[in-house]
Amino acid sequence: MGDPLADRAMELLHRESGHYPGDDADKIPDPDRFLVYRVSESEHVIMDREERRDPEITILTSSLLNPRFCLEGWYAQRVGRLRGYLPREIRRMRTRSQGPVMGVPLGQRVTELLQENGPYEKDLVQYSHPERFECL
Repeated sequence: MGDPLADRAMELLHRESGHYPGDDADKIPDPDRFLVYRVSESEHVIMDREERRDPEITILTSSLLNPRFCLEGWYAQRVGRLRGYLPREIRRMRTRSQGPVMGVPLGQRVTELLQENGPYEKDLVQYSHPERFECL
């Protein structure tokens, strides 16, 4: 199953890649800039390969589990503060409005796995609805 939380976090962070406070706006963003991985039951780490002077940033797994959590905005604030910007400067640098939220990546991944691996024992032969499962 992998780590759907880390996968979704990387997807959201890459959306803004090259547009975080202190980034060189003229540089072409690296599509593999971010690596997110679990380090404990309660924490994930965000590694930014673009700016290796910044420390790796720890984020609570509970934040990534919040369907309404906007990781892009959170990360922009954190990295901006690390790079010495004031909150108002960080808000001014944001070139896009707040991006999409985390959603429910664990439920989505379970749904994908269930739909990919059927039919199941005792399934009715004629039952093949493509969106049979929904996990939240």
